[in-house]
Amino acid sequence: MSRENITFFDIYLNIDFFYSLCYDFRMMEEDKKIHWLTRRLEELGKSKRQLALALGVQPVRMNDLEKGLWKFQASHIRKAAEYLEFDRTAFLDFLAGDITEDELWNFKPPVKISEEDLKLLNAVKSIASHPAREETTPAFENTSQSPAIPAKDNGRQR
Repeated sequence: MSRENITFFDIYLNIDFFYSLCYDFRMMEEDKKIHWLTRRLEELGKSKRQLALALGVQPVRMNDLEKGLWKFQASHIRKAAEYLEFDRTAFLDFLAGDITEDELWNFKPPVKISEEDLKLLNAVKSIASHPAREETTPAFENTSQSPAIPAKDNGRQR
């Protein structure tokens, strides 16, 4: 095909073919990525069906969840977090889009504070929350100075 014989339609077909290749490649890459739910269930040796039963929903909902056609309801979040062995707060943050999948997987719950340390912390908070108390000192006169000594003038006129 010579350059003179190239039509707009030929260019369109080539561009269309290129975009379809890109789209197919992108879809193949997405298919390779395992959905977070499948990944977690495989790690725990549990199934989508078991999760659905624990949540009280139809098993087809788990496939819909992976396809983005269904989301956990508010009443399911606590049960799902417990079943998937995630921290509830981190799981909720993940579902809300506030943390990434990697952050959810690597989340470490805060260390528990001992009773003794908690008491000390509360005592420090209590002290810090009270404004400094002004100590009231009784007014007193300087009795070591005799009243006969005149007060200094410092060059000021009265």
